[in-house]
Amino acid sequence: MNGEPLTRPAFVPLIRGLLARVEGMSMETLTSDPTLWANSLMKTTQLFGLDGLVVGLDATLMAEASGCPVTWKEDRPVLMPLQGKLNEAPEQSGRIQHALEAAQRLFETCRSEVACLVALTGPVTLASQLFGSEEGPERTREVKPLLLRVAEAFCATRPDALFFLEDSPAWTGPTPAHRRIYGTLKKIASYYDVYSGLYLQGVDSKYLSNFSELNMDLYVIGPAESDPPPSPSALWGLGQGALGVGLGVPLDDVGKAMEVIGEGQRLYRERVGPGFFLTSIGPVTRDADLEAFRTLADEITRL
Repeated sequence: MNGEPLTRPAFVPLIRGLLARVEGMSMETLTSDPTLWANSLMKTTQLFGLDGLVVGLDATLMAEASGCPVTWKEDRPVLMPLQGKLNEAPEQSGRIQHALEAAQRLFETCRSEVACLVALTGPVTLASQLFGSEEGPERTREVKPLLLRVAEAFCATRPDALFFLEDSPAWTGPTPAHRRIYGTLKKIASYYDVYSGLYLQGVDSKYLSNFSELNMDLYVIGPAESDPPPSPSALWGLGQGALGVGLGVPLDDVGKAMEVIGEGQRLYRERVGPGFFLTSIGPVTRDADLEAFRTLADEITRL
């Protein structure tokens, strides 16, 4: 983030359901108590020797805070249709208020030791969650004031970066309206000296280059149903002009992961372009292979 040469890439996987397995309790319980949530993130980060942690990695948090009820099925939150009007104070509603408190506690104590990141549902995905896949694309302006309030509340906890989560397979690139919303969100983050990142999931790889129009500081690409993970060179192309990119590696195949890392190191050495860190290909769930995960984390530390 300081633009200095890398001695090795940082490893910041996107830990989600794995928290429940490490703590031996449900995600519903963890995310309803900010102390438990913060402690589980720190414990998991230390257990695997990770270089950073991410608070709020749940795409249902923002929709719930905006007015969508949530039910739990097999310890996973499921959004129900929006009931009534949008919540005018989302930062004080649902589990997102617990995420904010967890972030405040964590960042105060571990900012000097690990990278502190926040994840928040992006405007395109949020509009579809609230208004449906047909109306959502035309109503992104309505979610802007909600996102601004919550983004500012998270930025006040002083993370290193704020990532916006977009999981929208039909999205082929930002419109002028999308660029305006993201421009405003970036200004808020910049005011607090927080970098802005975009996490894209489900997007066809042939459209990835279109998203450079958002001029984000950081980019991370998640899985898409019909596509393999983008090549490191495609990610470097998206990140031209950005501060850095998050290179996703498979956590269950150490050999393959090291091949991908080697390609990332080569690109970093040979090209003028973004810095990079290592992450998971999508969120790390409770089904992760813990032995392979730990082996990979150790290998990255030794790079």
